[in-house]
Amino acid sequence: MYEFEFRTGKVSIDYGKCDGCTSFACVKACSLYGRNILRVQEGKPVLSVSPEEARRLCIECLACEQECYSKGQQALAIVLPTIGLDRLRR
Repeated sequence: MYEFEFRTGKVSIDYGKCDGCTSFACVKACSLYGRNILRVQEGKPVLSVSPEEARRLCIECLACEQECYSKGQQALAIVLPTIGLDRLRR
């Protein structure tokens, strides 16, 4: 699992699901719609900037997740904590 944080959440990439991916849809989406903070290294998406820079630069467009889901291997998930959700569920 490869993870990095942005201002309000976290990106998790399941490298086990990335095996065999040829589209690299998440990286392409980040370059088209985001701030181009992802790149391909040894066949896997990784940050092209430091984790600190990623936290600051990511514009939270969510395109990486959408494109990975529709054109990739469904390996990338964005986790957005919902403050107060547990209290609301009770």
